Amino acid sequence: MGALVKTRVLKVQLALALALAAGWAAAAFDPTAPPKTRASVSAETAHEEASLAWVRVNGPHSIAWYNGTTVKLGDPVDGGRVTAIREDHIVISGKGGSRAVYLLDHSIRSNRMH
Repeated sequence: MGALVKTRVLKVQLALALALAAGWAAAAFDPTAPPKTRASVSAETAHEEASLAWVRVNGPHSIAWYNGTTVKLGDPVDGGRVTAIREDHIVISGKGGSRAVYLLDHSIRSNRMH
């Protein structure tokens, strides 16, 4: 009787783990999906803080994944334009000046450098 209970408990745990994994996989980023256009992303991310997920530095052909879409040098974003793409950040320049958006949170970068 004890073995039967253990088997049922293991089956329930396995089913729960599979259900959670399937839900996570469905909500995860799909690298095979085509990038969204800036217009389709603006409504979705207007309430979210700007985020930089990755960069690919390749001279004038550098690109970055910013706020859910790919951007390149000169692209309009957040009331300015992408003026630089570096290994760990991008620079957005506009009427209000320039600002850098980093790959990692400032507190994480500060802690890693010390």
